[in-house]
Amino acid sequence: MFIEYVCHDMTGEVFSELATFYGIRYNRNGFAVLSTEHSAHDYLLPMSGDHYKDFLEKITRVINSEFDVMRVTNGMVYRVRRGAMLPLDDKKNNEYDIEA
Repeated sequence: MFIEYVCHDMTGEVFSELATFYGIRYNRNGFAVLSTEHSAHDYLLPMSGDHYKDFLEKITRVINSEFDVMRVTNGMVYRVRRGAMLPLDDKKNNEYDIEA
């Protein structure tokens, strides 16, 4: 399964990426972390814990529908060095969506 998203890095550059989707987790700092084949980077989606639960259910539905590619919409994915964090104040207001 692949995942596509609009991404920006800490230099401010914006670009699209398509990566192999390995999984997703939620960390204690308020970010969903996408796991991909890119071993040097983390892909962060700032969101509340409640929204993460909804987002996870949407991802599960796409996976169960047997599509090959899913797209993250309605928000920016942040590419950072593995283990780095983002100093964002508005992270609780982001509501991402997923579509096949």
